[in-house]
Amino acid sequence: MRELTFDLDDRGDVVVARVDGEIDSSNASELQLALAARVPSAASVLALDLSGVTYLDSSGIELLFGLGRSLAARRQAIRLIVPETAPVRRVLELCAVESVAPIDGDLADVLAAIAGPTD
Repeated sequence: MRELTFDLDDRGDVVVARVDGEIDSSNASELQLALAARVPSAASVLALDLSGVTYLDSSGIELLFGLGRSLAARRQAIRLIVPETAPVRRVLELCAVESVAPIDGDLADVLAAIAGPTD
């Protein structure tokens, strides 16, 4: 099992959290609490980068739904960064995680989506 690590990059309105390793029942609850606690109220979006996640079980899926709900209660949003080729992309799509957390391919896509349409 690959140890789970994460780091945060506060970009003002957007906080980018990069997660690496495996998310399962042994660490999902702790990760959810740590992420929710470290997103400042001034941020409007948590961009959760799952590019480095190699395994995600049902506890990880529940983490994403729970994090989406808790951030929404704080009037904040979550967007996932998961490249098309990432091992967990298909699992996220099958579980309809996009209903609470839109999935983008990279950080540039996230920033473009939250900036809105340009004319």
